Amino acid sequence: MAHKPVMMTTTLWDFPSQQYGDESQGDKRYRGATPAYILWNLLQRYTRPRELVVDPMAGSGTTLDVARELNRRALGYDVNVTRKDIFNCDARKLPLEDAKAAFVFLDPPYSTHIDYSDDPRCIGKLDARTPAYYEAMEKVIGEVHRILKPGRHMALYVSDSFQKGKPFCPIGFELFQRLCKRFESVDIIVVTRHNTTLDRNHYHTAAIEGNYFLRGFNYLFIMKKDN
Repeated sequence: MAHKPVMMTTTLWDFPSQQYGDESQGDKRYRGATPAYILWNLLQRYTRPRELVVDPMAGSGTTLDVARELNRRALGYDVNVTRKDIFNCDARKLPLEDAKAAFVFLDPPYSTHIDYSDDPRCIGKLDARTPAYYEAMEKVIGEVHRILKPGRHMALYVSDSFQKGKPFCPIGFELFQRLCKRFESVDIIVVTRHNTTLDRNHYHTAAIEGNYFLRGFNYLFIMKKDN
């Protein structure tokens, strides 16, 4: 049973499920889906009814569904279109005028862990151990800054990257540094990760035997555009 969302008051967020209520927010089967509770909390705090919310990497549409449930207007873009109300578009070049959005949410690929699409524009094909990933994300961050209204907020939800036998990639720290070049930092939230990998005992056994850690949390960076 999906629980009713409540306002979070600390910087540690842990949710009982992927979706809430009637579970109509996005698609919980979509790999890399954003927990709907995150969007509910962000939009309650940083937007008002009828304001425009934009998600440049909309995935299965969780942001759009939560925004509309809360009587916000919503636009979603993605190179891997999963439904009719998401526009096929590269997040590095959004077809939206300057300073139109009241809030922008980003949940980008965390390196190459998930094969989202065969589209060559997909940032999920770029390894976070290479400059190309961060160059692409800097362009996305630039577009977010351009379309966001002055004095308003954006949020980026991301995890670090680790693959056995390869260098650790602190994606969160790297992207936060780039966000701070354009935005004022408001807060950093830690969101507990719940997925099938963490529920399987053999993954934990392998992590102990291999002397490495499984990803247990995501960062949620909340930023503000200067007036």
